[in-house]
Amino acid sequence: MSKTIDRSMIYELEAAEERASARGSEENERSDGQDIAEPVADSQSIKDEYPDGGKKAYSVLLGSFLGLISNLGVINSIGAIQAHVSTNQLLHVKTSTVSWIFSIYLALAYAIGLFIGPIFDRKGPRWLLVSATVLITVGFIATANSTNVWQFILSLSICVGVGNGIAMTPLVGVINHWFFVKRGNATGIATSGGSVGGLVIPLMLRSLYVKYGFQWAIRILAFFCLACMVSAVLLVEERVTKTKEEVEEEERQAEEIVHSKIKGNSIFLPVIKVFKSLSFKSLKEPNYSFLIAGAFSAELSLILIVTYFATYAIAQGISESTSYILLTVWNSTGILGRWIPGYLSDKFGKFNMNILMLTGLNFSIFVVWLPFGSSLKALYAFAALGGFFSGSILSMLPSCLGQISPVREFGGRYGLLSFFLSFGNLIGVPIGASIIGDGSQHNYDMFVVLVGILSTLGTVFWAVSRYYIVGTRLNVIV
Repeated sequence: MSKTIDRSMIYELEAAEERASARGSEENERSDGQDIAEPVADSQSIKDEYPDGGKKAYSVLLGSFLGLISNLGVINSIGAIQAHVSTNQLLHVKTSTVSWIFSIYLALAYAIGLFIGPIFDRKGPRWLLVSATVLITVGFIATANSTNVWQFILSLSICVGVGNGIAMTPLVGVINHWFFVKRGNATGIATSGGSVGGLVIPLMLRSLYVKYGFQWAIRILAFFCLACMVSAVLLVEERVTKTKEEVEEEERQAEEIVHSKIKGNSIFLPVIKVFKSLSFKSLKEPNYSFLIAGAFSAELSLILIVTYFATYAIAQGISESTSYILLTVWNSTGILGRWIPGYLSDKFGKFNMNILMLTGLNFSIFVVWLPFGSSLKALYAFAALGGFFSGSILSMLPSCLGQISPVREFGGRYGLLSFFLSFGNLIGVPIGASIIGDGSQHNYDMFVVLVGILSTLGTVFWAVSRYYIVGTRLNVIV
């Protein structure tokens, strides 16, 4: 008979026991993959702490969904901007140079989470989302007037990228505050906002480029994102934050490090405090570190696809307009690829579903895209299959992380994970551009091989992370 393993419940039980009896030394930890005998009454009381429904929980879910339309949605649609800029505003600029605009954007969108996670854990999402709203709106308006590489870097890469980075952690992390039993389904629904945005934005830009030109197309995109983010600001609310005592304990530990390791040189105290709150100690847990490795590889493969899929299609002789439709197909099936696995993961296990979905992505890359990529029909097939199977890369990640993390540390752990992902995004897009080079068929085939290898590595690392939770047993819901 299969057994459900959710380590986050164990963390919460331990926290409850500490608060009740202060016997931290007797915490019951699992490190050898054995089945856990969960105290029925206590585990039920932990579940009861989470609303898992109701007006407030679902309003937060709606706000997260709307906010992610303008954050993950823009990331999923970045190819629609990259393709137009590369063939119009920056037509005579090298592809490798243009790629830095989008690699810096993607890197900042993830790297900033390193510092936002701890702030979210302490202060909640409201002012973070307000700041992000201003940056995203101003950044896109400035992007509309950009004509040179450095202008795109300042407006799109830095301003919009930082705005996306500030918003992403609270929009994703807040779901873990309100849902426990239904967490996989709720996270899938929230992150499907990224696919909805990826469906709407390319179609919108495709029409607006023709009717109004680049400037007004991007300005309208700015106001679209503004409306989504304002809705998120009004609806998204935290349920728990770190207590004053927990914050003071972190600061006390930071001061001890200063005095013991740098002999009282207080000039380093602010830096030590920041790094003390970043959950680096969590890297000692193999399931967390291999989860990061799996997310790094799978996310990089996804970013390379959504960035260069449109230009790949154009290189096959397909029109720019049709290439945007391919992105739309990718993101439309991605809606189901985020929601269906999220719903099923609550029944069959979050790690199990994610590994299954990644296996399907590997199949679509090596069996459909690589051998038949020159055919428009095959590209439509790959867009449909790849969009569906890749949907879990972003949607299942928070659910899996939440399963092995205490709720009050989720923001810090998610931010640290995003920081590592940012390195892949920073170097991955230029590497992809370098491999594509002059855009020959051979170079594009090598690009697809790279994407497939990264996706396969992601699957392997996720499987190893699962191994450190339950060992080699397959009949475990984890």
